[in-house]
Amino acid sequence: MASFRKRVGSVAGIAAALALVLTGCGGGDADDTGSGSGEATTGAVGAALPDDQQHLTYVLNYGCTSLDPTENFDNCRMQVDSNVLQGLVSLDSDSQPQPLLASSWEWTDDTTLVFTLRDDVTFSDGTPFTSADVVATFDRYIAMQSVLATQLAVIDTYTADSPTTLTIKTKNPTGTLIGVLSMIFIGQADNAADDAYWAKPIGTGPFAVTEFVTNSHVTLTRNDNYWGEPAKLQTVTFKQITDTNGKVTALANGEAHVIAGVPSDQIATVESMADVTLEQIPSFTYTFLWFQNSREPFTDPKVREAMWTALDLDTIVTSLLGETADTMTSLCPEAAFGCLPATNAPSYDPERAKTLLAEAGFPNGFTTSIDYSTANPGFDQIVSAMVSYWKAVGITVEPKSDDQATFLAAIAKPGAFDMIVNSNLTSTGDADFTLNRLYTCAADRLGYCNPDLDALLAQAQQTVDSTERLALYQKVSDLLAAEAPGIGLFQQNTNLAFSNSVKGLELIPSENYDWSTAYLTD
Repeated sequence: MASFRKRVGSVAGIAAALALVLTGCGGGDADDTGSGSGEATTGAVGAALPDDQQHLTYVLNYGCTSLDPTENFDNCRMQVDSNVLQGLVSLDSDSQPQPLLASSWEWTDDTTLVFTLRDDVTFSDGTPFTSADVVATFDRYIAMQSVLATQLAVIDTYTADSPTTLTIKTKNPTGTLIGVLSMIFIGQADNAADDAYWAKPIGTGPFAVTEFVTNSHVTLTRNDNYWGEPAKLQTVTFKQITDTNGKVTALANGEAHVIAGVPSDQIATVESMADVTLEQIPSFTYTFLWFQNSREPFTDPKVREAMWTALDLDTIVTSLLGETADTMTSLCPEAAFGCLPATNAPSYDPERAKTLLAEAGFPNGFTTSIDYSTANPGFDQIVSAMVSYWKAVGITVEPKSDDQATFLAAIAKPGAFDMIVNSNLTSTGDADFTLNRLYTCAADRLGYCNPDLDALLAQAQQTVDSTERLALYQKVSDLLAAEAPGIGLFQQNTNLAFSNSVKGLELIPSENYDWSTAYLTD
């Protein structure tokens, strides 16, 4: 019988949740709820399968349109790239930086950061890793004006002082740069400017890309030149199955060993499967709505507030997503540091929505559109529900569904939409990664600019004391709720259903799982 560990519902409880490891036990732990007896049972652990049978298939939420991490941070490419490419540092399950390609680092003064790099690392093709690779990769990220542009703006200079020494000078003190650097995946110096290289990157990680078919699958093979502990799996295939029933069926018949994103209406089905376990914890993934703030009628904050107060988000999320998600009042998920609920968030009030529309000059409503990606399971229903609520207050909204590639192009282009709904990931576990990257004037992602917000975010970025940073982020959250450039719709819970033959895989809120520790048993 499947064992389902309920999610931890608060930030305070996340540390315990992060310690969960997929051990493949058939029974429940002492704090399990669901179909198990509630007693602590470990079950027998099978022997590892021979190496030539260590081939695992993982069905993620949606497929990859690209593997280039310098252009975007969608969930698929991040999960793949984090097993192929590596950064100077990694983040542990508490979002604390740990050495990776850098063996150590030191702030020699408030604005000078010196890294000592490992001297025993090679790329999967045998090319030695040096500080020149880091410099060339930084050049690429900055030249691309990537999604990290606002985070990297704090960097003044970066120099390779020796093959194993790198110095970064910042324009001002910063408390967030180390975490941001965990998102910079280091490529080869000779190829870092080449788009084709990043389309099928060669990295220093435990796996290498051997096959990539857009929106179908990515196959990674163990990197035999890996400088660290070799991966236990010979291959791991990231597979896309768009139909939810088909995804669950793939797990049931052994076509897949692990599936992500089990929807609420399929939990009972998965729980009833023999030799299958479902685990769930709070994640850094959330879903939001953006208004094009530079386009009428969304230039008026009253209209944006009316759109928010017209929605009964509690009912939408509960009825469609059940226990797999929770409504939110901020623009980043509460599992991440500094992502705090707004104290002044609007609540469902259709009469107030009508009043606000009248005050804004739209007593009879207006017509607009909303874009979303068909790659996101369940978005059809979510958007349809919101459209119905808006219609009730006189607003006509045309849903526009796009394939993932078209949608990603639209969301990256200012002015390409009226409204959009999208899922996002606060990958570093810190509010700065999302709020400073998306909502500053320099980011220019949704036609929104407020110098007061920029000043608060800059102050939070430059503050080292965590208590002071939290106080600043509360002001940020309240300001964003008051102006409503977008709406945080719901924060999702990471869940994986997996065959009990899978061992050694840890759930983490970023969903960038380390597949090198996983293996299959009989």
